[in-house]
Amino acid sequence: MKYRSKLYISLVGTAVVSTSVGLGITYFHIKKLILSELHSKVTSVAATAATSVDLDSLARLKKSPKQDSNDYFKIQHELRTIRDINRRDDIYVKYVYILQPVSINKDEFTYLVDAEESNSKNFSPVGETANEVIKTQLNKHLNQLYSPKKFISDEWGDWLMGYAPIFDNRGNYLATVGVNIYASIITTRLNRLFIFGLFSFGITLILALIVGWFLSRQETESLHKLHKGVKAIDKGDLSQKINISGDDEFSELAREINNMAQGLQERERLRLSFTRYVSQHIMESIISSEDSVKLSGERRKITLLFSDIRQFTKLSEKSNPEQVVSLLNEYFSVMVEVIFRNQGMLDKFLGDGIMVEFGAPLDDPLQEYHAVKAALEMQDELEKLRSRWQAEGKPQIEIGIGIHTGLAVIGNIGSEKRIDYTAIGDTVNVASRLEQFTKQLKVPLLISEATVTAVKDQFNFTDLGAHILRGRSEPISVYTIERGLNQI
Repeated sequence: MKYRSKLYISLVGTAVVSTSVGLGITYFHIKKLILSELHSKVTSVAATAATSVDLDSLARLKKSPKQDSNDYFKIQHELRTIRDINRRDDIYVKYVYILQPVSINKDEFTYLVDAEESNSKNFSPVGETANEVIKTQLNKHLNQLYSPKKFISDEWGDWLMGYAPIFDNRGNYLATVGVNIYASIITTRLNRLFIFGLFSFGITLILALIVGWFLSRQETESLHKLHKGVKAIDKGDLSQKINISGDDEFSELAREINNMAQGLQERERLRLSFTRYVSQHIMESIISSEDSVKLSGERRKITLLFSDIRQFTKLSEKSNPEQVVSLLNEYFSVMVEVIFRNQGMLDKFLGDGIMVEFGAPLDDPLQEYHAVKAALEMQDELEKLRSRWQAEGKPQIEIGIGIHTGLAVIGNIGSEKRIDYTAIGDTVNVASRLEQFTKQLKVPLLISEATVTAVKDQFNFTDLGAHILRGRSEPISVYTIERGLNQI
């Protein structure tokens, strides 16, 4: 499941739960307030009725309980008045009546006066015994205002009741006024409140779904951009830029990823620039190196190796182009393998020649050794090629190699349309001239004194004396190696 979906579900779930809890608490609190208010009102009505009853009429009626007496009608009228003025929207009194305990059995109560019309089926005549529930409630709270916390059920329905005692002028208990309110009226109000709560919950749910969707989309938009950008980078699109404005963690992470992508892009450019010129080992060393590799240009000590095929022009004239290209490709493949094996960097192919640097782009403290060793291995590999070509009837070739060590400027050199990582300077010229001078001295390999000095104890060098190379005024001491290695 996507994070956006999880966030959406969390937001909606939080809204639903909090709304449900809030509405539930509100409902029960309001229900409690409504019931408390109605309890207060029903006892207030009962108390008002108790104080409105004519005590003398009540006393005479108790002594002679006759339903057709003037005292009965007078008290009934008083009770009806109380009943009728309390039939309002906020309270609807159904019954008002007076109960009295039976003189023989104080636990029994009978109706003395009922405000209900005499022709009503719910009318309670004088002397009718109250039900057990009423008797139980009155016995416990005979001398006090009282309203049962729970609804009372009898044969006429469910009721919210209130009771108020009637005392004579001396404070003696005479009877009890009872007031009944239909429970259905109360439950209807509570049901309306509950329905309103459900309606509010529905509205809240719809709003939560809509707002949650917008919030989850807004809050995860930055994460979506990050995810999309990282996936693009993972697929190789290192030019991908993640644009997130702001100063939060997402924007900071976006900047870090952009910097990472830029670094990867630089490494990729570096890899593409060098993958054809250096061995895989050197390429990996360049990429993994903690020290920056300067490509813009620097002066550093390097060892140059130039090689060239002797009399290649005549060879080209005698052979067809396809054969020449095939021979060159086979030759270069073997030579490049030797160069890479000895940590050399292939600068460029010069027609039938090769220009190689040792000690660049990474420093190589053994660059002179690697250069001389590479030259000897190139000669050995050439002998193997010559033997195979002779058996195949192919032309035979010879090469000349010149090696020199010194300072040179090395870096990316060229124009916007074409640029190469190469070396320039007098050191390059000397190495190139040494390769050309091999023809004059009739040796396959010439090495300058600057290179020999660093590896004089590792190879059997032959001193060929000092010579002035073309384009130079000062002589330079040159050496060669007859065959093989003294030690490697």
